[in-house]
Amino acid sequence: MDSHTVGQTTVVVAITDPELLDQVLAVTAVVGVEPLVLSDVNLLRRHWPSASMLLVGVDQAARVAAMGLRRRAEVYLVAGEKASAAQGQQWSIPLGAAVISLPASAGSLSEALAAVNGTARAVGRLVCVVGGSGGVGASTLAAGLAFVAARASRGTMLIDADPRSGGLDLLLGAERTAGWRWPRLTAARGHLGDITGQLPTVEGVDLLSMARGESEPGWELGSEQLKSVLLSAMRSHQITVVDISRALGAAACEAVRRAEMTVLLVRDDVRGVAAGRGVVRELEGESDRLGLVVRQGRSHLVESHLVATGVGLPLLGSFADDPTLVLAAERGDPPARSARSSLARLCRRLLDGLVDRQPTEQKAMARA
Repeated sequence: MDSHTVGQTTVVVAITDPELLDQVLAVTAVVGVEPLVLSDVNLLRRHWPSASMLLVGVDQAARVAAMGLRRRAEVYLVAGEKASAAQGQQWSIPLGAAVISLPASAGSLSEALAAVNGTARAVGRLVCVVGGSGGVGASTLAAGLAFVAARASRGTMLIDADPRSGGLDLLLGAERTAGWRWPRLTAARGHLGDITGQLPTVEGVDLLSMARGESEPGWELGSEQLKSVLLSAMRSHQITVVDISRALGAAACEAVRRAEMTVLLVRDDVRGVAAGRGVVRELEGESDRLGLVVRQGRSHLVESHLVATGVGLPLLGSFADDPTLVLAAERGDPPARSARSSLARLCRRLLDGLVDRQPTEQKAMARA
């Protein structure tokens, strides 16, 4: 079975336990996926960048971790009933992998397989926006990208992935618009259908926002919940923009790993550079598709190219502080409404660059 070419690989299985392997193959057969089963786990290195999904036996986790492979999405540690939960969790974080126990979680595995099988494939483009510091305007930039994309007749969803944001619907004046917020999706797992018709829509943008007072105290957005929503959004929309938390928990990193482009927004001053460098350190190893946008204050304390050098990311562009953005936010007007504004021009450039890029999956296949 190892004779498959890398370009044909969809699901790669590295499991040596015969009983566990039989259970996995039974699930793949039901879903209609023909996996590539590796006879030697060392062959995994060859398929790691290009496979749509990788299923690794928990007994092989230490060997895979020792390979030092770049973290990526769609990696699962598969454990049988005899394996302890601690054994799976021990390697879950180092590998950036979710743990699936069989046969108890066969349904979850089938849903995950459906997401990489033919019609369930996510083909939309994903953009993440994160602020280097509080109040820099990451939510404004994320919303600007979404509304500029929608005005260009691209199906667009804007996702609020910061539990402490207060709700993006407030920024957009949609707090009274009917539709689902995150509390309705706290149980989301695996393959999720099209939720477009359930969400508030603001000027052509489908919005999934946090809610105020509806979530249980201490609730945090989980990586599995966000992954389900992202895959659903990318199947139904051309552009999905995610406003992620500076805390950069597991959910934020899940989004960054899947993103075609992650934009870090910083101010043009020394503190902005220092804060941006801190975020870059936290994202190190999660993605190589990071870029910088500089928000320029009236004093222009540090030139944008010097900010980019200090932060250590390529400069994607900049936009000027604009008092009308603050007033628009207070009124609940969408940002970048004026096509001639500095923010709108930046958003068009970023989106044009995104469309010109080859999708991540295609690039991996080309490298192989």
